[in-house]
Amino acid sequence: MSAPSEGVAYRQHQLENGLVISAEIDPQAVSAACGFFVDTGARDEPSALMGVSHFLEHMAFKGSGELTGEDIDRAFDDLGLDHNAWTSAEATAFWIHARPERLLEGFPILSTLLRPELRGQDLEDERKVILEEIAMYEDEPFWVLIEGLLERYYAQNGLGHRVLGTNATVGSISREAMSSYHAERYGPNNMMLAAAGNIDFESLVELAEANAGHWTSTPGRPVRESPQQQTVTFEVEKDNLAQQYIVLMMPAPDRKHPKYHAASMLMQILGGSESDLLHWDLVDPGLAEHASASHDMRDGSGEFVCWAVSDPSRADEVEARLREQLAGLRTNISNDALSRVRARVATGAALHGELPRGRMSRIGRRWLSHRDWVSIEDEVERIQQVTMGDLHEILDEWSLEPQAVGRLRPAQ
Repeated sequence: MSAPSEGVAYRQHQLENGLVISAEIDPQAVSAACGFFVDTGARDEPSALMGVSHFLEHMAFKGSGELTGEDIDRAFDDLGLDHNAWTSAEATAFWIHARPERLLEGFPILSTLLRPELRGQDLEDERKVILEEIAMYEDEPFWVLIEGLLERYYAQNGLGHRVLGTNATVGSISREAMSSYHAERYGPNNMMLAAAGNIDFESLVELAEANAGHWTSTPGRPVRESPQQQTVTFEVEKDNLAQQYIVLMMPAPDRKHPKYHAASMLMQILGGSESDLLHWDLVDPGLAEHASASHDMRDGSGEFVCWAVSDPSRADEVEARLREQLAGLRTNISNDALSRVRARVATGAALHGELPRGRMSRIGRRWLSHRDWVSIEDEVERIQQVTMGDLHEILDEWSLEPQAVGRLRPAQ
């Protein structure tokens, strides 16, 4: 653990009920942010309740007790707070960002989001909203393909769950089932409070004690099983589609792998920008409209993903070239390419930490994955230390032979 920036102090405290409070305090910052990060997401849901984590995120903003959803919106607006929430496969988060003096005023409202009333009419109203959201994503070709592929690739594991759920699961989630899920997962021992910026840490701890200190510990999420990736080909046709989509997927390092930065940089070199290998091989000559690659990290699993969009008449050639680039990556990477990517990734990490909201998010996400803290300076240093040898070690350990293939083409 390295020291934070000059003038920035790291503080941590744990309430008696298990709630961890971590903060990067910068007295020179002109704003502050804090958020609750809950260690549960779509992969942790029973299949019959797929989408309940995201549904619960919606319900959090509908109020509790005498406080209505309109009251919450008005209170945040009156204080000038930027606020939002998100749900992923492995976590749910609720945060606020404001001027320092307003942040502490807004904290009691933020804490009420974690204890929603789950009123019956609110449940039905939000159910309709989420079903509309699902319908909207069903019109997005890439999401149709990637979600269908992940469902089959992780067929025996919750990593195949859709964050939004399906029409069937969201349509059948009852108040009782949601309440039970909340009671199991939203205990102080299964979440943490992250903060950054111009924070009065002692006051934040006092507010957390007053507003969350009475929350009782819960069983938390189930232990996550190591996933078994399936070898699969998923093909689908869609009406009113002019182009063809291709996705190639294969196992990759998880987020705790000691060289995860190197793994991510490999995909950046392959398909992370307009100076990457896929751009010059596919996009620049006009074979594909888009081509990219990414390294998606999860708890106990990861994926290398390559995808491209092209005219259907060129889809076979585009897929062949994607496979050629994967097979030839070891010989095609160069020191110059690594240097460019290393600089770009380090700059991205530094820029993400410019605002307290970015720092707060880093603290929360790092705690969820590692239960520790790493300063931005330490992260940037680790990025800058990645070598060609590290890239080759990843290639020695992980095959770039696609294990899952997805194709979405126009309906005939």
